[in-house]
Amino acid sequence: MGIGVSLRDLRHDEFGFLTDDAEDSFRKMCQDAPADTLRRGVMQYGHTMFNSLQLRRLVDELEGLRSEEMTPAVSAILEAAKQAIRKSGYLYFIGD
Repeated sequence: MGIGVSLRDLRHDEFGFLTDDAEDSFRKMCQDAPADTLRRGVMQYGHTMFNSLQLRRLVDELEGLRSEEMTPAVSAILEAAKQAIRKSGYLYFIGD
């Protein structure tokens, strides 16, 4: 099982959930990211939470990916980050 992503609003109530694809493309993209990127901080075997300010940076990083790195799972997480920002919320990454 890959990384799960919980979309949380300002009160930390969940308003959505998605998972990485069968190939773990989001997890692999995070692992392969440069050390100074926010996405490199997504823990593979733990929990990571980004607030709306951090999510703005994550959105910039994801939008800057090469087209071959922009899998459907990565695109879905990009859209989830944008939704969380609109709600002043969070993305909560759950490693397995």
